[in-house]
Amino acid sequence: MNPDQKIEKQFEEFQRVAKENKNVDVAALMISALSSQNKNLVSSRQKRWAYLVSIGLPPFGLLFALKFYLSDQEDASNVANVCVALTIVSVFFVWLMGKLLFSGSGASLDQLQQIKPQDIQQLVQ
Repeated sequence: MNPDQKIEKQFEEFQRVAKENKNVDVAALMISALSSQNKNLVSSRQKRWAYLVSIGLPPFGLLFALKFYLSDQEDASNVANVCVALTIVSVFFVWLMGKLLFSGSGASLDQLQQIKPQDIQQLVQ
């Protein structure tokens, strides 16, 4: 159940109880429900760390996504989805940059595959 729907149902229940019993303090119940709503969320520090790893080290972003998918925190699935999206975007940009680097160097993949280890050893010596 969505947290917003959950709190809405609680408010409706509080209103129903207030109609039945005039001594119930509905405002205090609503304030209590709102203050306890945000207790089971992923911390902003964990989110920030996961997002940075997803962008900077693309494959490891998937590990954070898995961690958050298996978590019992309320917004963990949203954080995991963002980690997956950032990882995919980052992998795409790394691939694109690699392709641009190789195309700009004037060397083709066939030319790189024809390099023999002996040729590299001769250049180093």
